[in-house]
Amino acid sequence: MNETLDIPRGFTGAFTKAGIGIGSTPAELSTAAPDGTGVNFAIDGLGYYKVDDASTASTPGALPLQAADTECLYMLCVDAALAMTVTKGVEVLTTDIAKGAALFWPEPTANTCPFGGFRMATVAVTFTGGTTDLDAAGCTATYYDFLGGQPSGPIVA
Repeated sequence: MNETLDIPRGFTGAFTKAGIGIGSTPAELSTAAPDGTGVNFAIDGLGYYKVDDASTASTPGALPLQAADTECLYMLCVDAALAMTVTKGVEVLTTDIAKGAALFWPEPTANTCPFGGFRMATVAVTFTGGTTDLDAAGCTATYYDFLGGQPSGPIVA
């Protein structure tokens, strides 16, 4: 029997750390790999490369409103044409997070590679991804880089 038939096919995931953070335009994100080489990733087994970008506009330009006093996970994906999409997860009241409620990652957009995300916590203000500054008063963002696919579980606390 040919043992190569047992090898998983069609891997989708990032091979290198993206270095996600706030962009030079505060409502946008940046990718700045720690080693300065950009992001190597695969979609269904095909390899791609995204250069570091100081300020990346995302699609859609404005995401649904996140209510005040909530936390939410947002997933960042890139497609074969190197366009980035951001998907908003389900927001959870901060008081429920304090009681042990979990935040779940949203599903990645079709035919893309999830390479990172961020957690947005709001205090007495709302947040609209793509329009509200990521460092606006009352907004706290925590950035995550994904390697080898998206996280397998939720974030608790």
